[in-house]
Amino acid sequence: MIKRLCLIVLSAYIFFVFEALLNDIGGIWLKPELLLLLVIFWGLYSGIRYSIVAAVISGLLKDMFSILPFGTYLFVFVAAAYLTTFVRRNLYRPGSRFSRAVVAFFVLIGFFLIEVALYLMHHDVRLTELFFNIFLPQLVTTMLVVTFVFQRLRDVAVWLKV
Repeated sequence: MIKRLCLIVLSAYIFFVFEALLNDIGGIWLKPELLLLLVIFWGLYSGIRYSIVAAVISGLLKDMFSILPFGTYLFVFVAAAYLTTFVRRNLYRPGSRFSRAVVAFFVLIGFFLIEVALYLMHHDVRLTELFFNIFLPQLVTTMLVVTFVFQRLRDVAVWLKV
């Protein structure tokens, strides 16, 4: 259990740094939602308990460096963890790469809709610009790396026997 928690904390930190670096290098078109993939992975691999832990750590990391009110990303990531559990029950087939990608796709859509709803509370935005300039690039880049990220996380989890 301690090993698993240490792995979640370390991988959340590494993914946060990679997200920041990729955002600086390539802008929005080279920024997959790695922290969200971490939350989804733990939801699929170990269940809701560890997915919530990954969500809290990921949310706190993003909240510390965000201009949004503190707790926004914490809420969004915890909601994504619960959404992962819901989608897992209905769409996930263990051992199927396509099934993991489908879960990631639907959770990413839910994640974005929750972010938009929270953002609209405080700002006026054009939804078409939000869709084409933020959601579409995030969706494309995240779906391109989902299988690779899940496979590497699974390899590390198996190697460490967690």
